[in-house]
Amino acid sequence: MDKILDGGLPLKILGPVVTSKTIGKSYLQLRDLFPLAKRYGYNCIVLSEPHPKSWVSFIVYAQKYGVKPIILYETVDGKFLLQTNNDIRSAVIYYNGLVSDLKLKKIDLNLPYVKYPTGVLKDIFNDEESLCIKDGLKYQNELSIFSNIETYYNIRNYKFDEYKVTDLNLTDIILQKELTSEEKKRLSYELNIIKKLNVENYILTVKKIVDTAIKNNILVGPGRGSAVGSFLVYKLGITKVNPIDYDLLFERFLNQYRHELPDIDLDVDAERRVDLIKALQKEFGENKISQIRTYSTMKIKSSLKKAEELLGYNLEAKINAPIRSKENIDKFKSLPQKDKTFFYVAYYLEGIEVAESVHAAGLIISQNDLRTFSPIEGKKTPQRGFKEVPIIEWEMSDLKYLGVEKFDILALDTLTFLKKLQIKEKYRELNDSKTFHYLSKGLTKGIFQLDSKLGQKLAQRIKPKNFEELILLLAINRPGPLESGMIDQYVNEDSPEYLKKIFPETMGVLVYQEQIMKIAQILGEFSPQESDLLRKAVSKKEKDKITTFKNKFVTNASKKIDEEEANVLFSQIENFAQYAFNKSHAVAYAHITYWLSEKKFQDPSNFFLEYVKIKGLDVDIIDEASLLGVKIKLPDIRYPSGLASKTDLILPLYIIKGIGKNISHIFEEAKLSNLEDFFNFVINKNINRNIVELIIKSGALDYFNNNRKNLLREVTQRVKGKVQQLEDIKSTLFGEVKQKSIKKVETTLQDYAQYEIESIGFPLSLMSQKGLSNTLINKYLYRQKVYLDGYVYRDFIVDNSAMIYSKVYNKNLKRLIKYI
Repeated sequence: MDKILDGGLPLKILGPVVTSKTIGKSYLQLRDLFPLAKRYGYNCIVLSEPHPKSWVSFIVYAQKYGVKPIILYETVDGKFLLQTNNDIRSAVIYYNGLVSDLKLKKIDLNLPYVKYPTGVLKDIFNDEESLCIKDGLKYQNELSIFSNIETYYNIRNYKFDEYKVTDLNLTDIILQKELTSEEKKRLSYELNIIKKLNVENYILTVKKIVDTAIKNNILVGPGRGSAVGSFLVYKLGITKVNPIDYDLLFERFLNQYRHELPDIDLDVDAERRVDLIKALQKEFGENKISQIRTYSTMKIKSSLKKAEELLGYNLEAKINAPIRSKENIDKFKSLPQKDKTFFYVAYYLEGIEVAESVHAAGLIISQNDLRTFSPIEGKKTPQRGFKEVPIIEWEMSDLKYLGVEKFDILALDTLTFLKKLQIKEKYRELNDSKTFHYLSKGLTKGIFQLDSKLGQKLAQRIKPKNFEELILLLAINRPGPLESGMIDQYVNEDSPEYLKKIFPETMGVLVYQEQIMKIAQILGEFSPQESDLLRKAVSKKEKDKITTFKNKFVTNASKKIDEEEANVLFSQIENFAQYAFNKSHAVAYAHITYWLSEKKFQDPSNFFLEYVKIKGLDVDIIDEASLLGVKIKLPDIRYPSGLASKTDLILPLYIIKGIGKNISHIFEEAKLSNLEDFFNFVINKNINRNIVELIIKSGALDYFNNNRKNLLREVTQRVKGKVQQLEDIKSTLFGEVKQKSIKKVETTLQDYAQYEIESIGFPLSLMSQKGLSNTLINKYLYRQKVYLDGYVYRDFIVDNSAMIYSKVYNKNLKRLIKYI
C-alpha cells in the first residue's frame, strides 16, 4: 500500500537529486526540478549532495509547490538524513570543520542520481549512468524507505543572530549635536519612524562601518541612494550632504509603510576596500563577517554555443534574451522539429551555474560565529575574492529567506582617483564659474557620471550654470529621459506656470522621484508616507493602486487647478515616473562630479596625467587637454611615471603597448644620461628586444636620439631576434668594436606617425607640426563643418588643435586642405 501524503494523495518519490549547484555534475536547475516533478506526479523529492549550497532554495521551492522535501547530506562516511532545523545546523557545523563527528541518522541508498530535467537532454549528453526526472518513476520500490520519514524544516525559524550595537545609542548621539529648531523637529520625526520600524540597530551598524573606515584613513563617498535624504543619517556622519539644504525627503528613504530594511550603501576608495574589510574583521570578530556567494551562469550566448556544440548544428530561428521569455516560447511552438530540439536544449542550459564567484559589494555581519549558521568557504580552500575573508555559500536570495540583510560596501574607482588628485571634499561654495563654463562646452572626459558621449551631449544642451543644474544634468543623463521629451520640455521651458512655481529648479519639469512625492503632497493632499506609496505604484505600474491614488489626487488637486489640468498632470506623473530619478542619489554624486570638474579645469595637466595612469590614453583626452592649453607629449625614458607641468603632460612609460607598470617601475631606478646608459641598463635588467623596440618607437628615447628608424635598424641588424645580444648594439653605437659601418637612414614624418600608432595607439607627432589649422577641435566638440589644413593617416585626421577618427582608412600620410 502506498504511503499517503497529507491531502489524500499516494506518496510518489523522486531522488536522489543532484542540482546544478554541484557545478559540472548536474544539468538540473531547482527552478526546473519542481514544476517538472509535479508534472510527473511526484509529491516528495529527496536531495542528495555533498554540500549545503542548495538546501535553503530547495526547501523554499518545496513549500511553494507543495512537495515534501527530504535532504541527505553526503560525506565520505555515507549519506546522512536531515529532518529538522537543528539537523541542518549540525550538518553546517560539520561541513565547516568545527566538529569531526556527525550524529545524524545514516541512510543506505545506492541508486543512480537524477541529474537531468528531461530524457532528451540526458540522451544528448550520452549519460547512461544518470537519470532524468521521468526515470525516477522506475525506482519507487527502492525509494519507499522514505515513505515513513518525516521532515520538519522551518526556514523562517532558522535563526540568524543579527549583530547588536551595544556601545552606541541613536538618541544619545543626536542629543550631543547642536541643532536649530527646524533640525530638531526633523530629527525627532525621523527618529520616531526609525524606532517604530525597529531599524535603529541597522543604522548604528552602518555608522560603525563608516567610523572604522575613518579611523583607518579610508575614503568614504558623500553618500548614495535614498539614505542621503535622511537628516539623522547625515548627523551620524554616514552621509555628508545636508538633505535640508536640497529639500530631500526622508520618506523616500524610510516611512511607516515600508516593511523591509532601508538600504544604506557605502562607496569607498577602491584600493582600500580590502583594508576596510580586514579592519571590520578586527572590529566585529574574524568569523562574524563574511562575503556572499554568487554564481556565474550560462547566458543566452553561451547556452546557444553549448547547444550547437552538443547537437552539431546551429539554430536558424532568431531568438532574443532571455531564452525563457514568453515571446521565445510562443515562437518555439511554430519552429521546425530540428529548431525545436535546439531551442529545447538551450532552454534548459540557460541559467546553469558554471562558476562560483563573490558578491561585488555585500557583506554579512553576525553577532555570533557565522560558521555555526551557514556553510562557509574559508581560508583553507581556493576562492575568488581575497582569502582573508570567508564567503557564505548561500546566495543573497537564500539569505533573505532566512531574514539576513547584507551591508553593501562598493569599491568606487572615482574615489581612488580623487585621492590621487589630493582633492579636498567641500560642501559649500560649489559655484566656480570656470567649472560650469567648460562643462557647458561638453568637456566631460574623466568626469564622474558624465564621461560618455551622451553625458557630453547633454552637458552641451543643458549648459549647467550652477550646482542645482549640475544635479539635474546627472539625473537626466540616461537614454530614457532623452526619449521621453523631458529634456526638450526643460530646455524649452514648456511646463505650466504653476509647476514652475513649485519646482523652479527644474523649470517645472518632473525630473526627480521626490518631485512626484512633493506634488502629491502639495496638490493631492497626500501624507508624506502616501506620497511614497504613489511613487512606488506608478514606477511599478500597479494599476489597481494607481486608480485609487488617481481618484484622490484629481479630487484634491482640482481644488487648486482645474479638473482637466489635474488629470493631465496625473498622466504626466504616470509617464515620467519610469524616467524619474532619485534626487538624493543625484545630489550626493553631483558633489563628486563637481570636485573632479573643478580640479580638471584648474589643473588640467595633473588631472589628465592621473586619469591616463588609471584608464589609459584616448582621443578625448588628447583633444580636451589641447583645448585646455595642455600639450600631450610622448613618453620620455627619464620620466617613467610621466610628468605634468602647467602646459605639458609627458605620458607615463606604461602607456606603451606591452609595457606594464612593472617594467616602468624598473626604469624609476635608472639614471640615464645618454643612450649608452640606456643600453647598459636594459642589458643588466635583461629587458627583451621587443620592449626595447617599443620604447624606441614611442619616442621615449628622442631626448637622446630622435632618429628612431636608425635606432631600430641598429637593433635589428645586431640582435637578429636574439634578446641576449643587446651588448652588440651598444658597441656599434659607441664604437667600442670596429665593424663595417651601417648606412644611416632618416626617420620620415610618416615613420614617426606609424611608430606611435604601433606603440601608443595615436600619432601625436602629427599634432606638433607647424603651420596646421586650429579648427578640428570645433568638429570634435560641436560636430561642425570646419576648414582643415592638416594630415590624414591610417584612422586619424589631425591638425594643431585636435585629433579625430577618420571614416576612411588612409594607408599613406597625406596633407589635407579642405572643408570637412
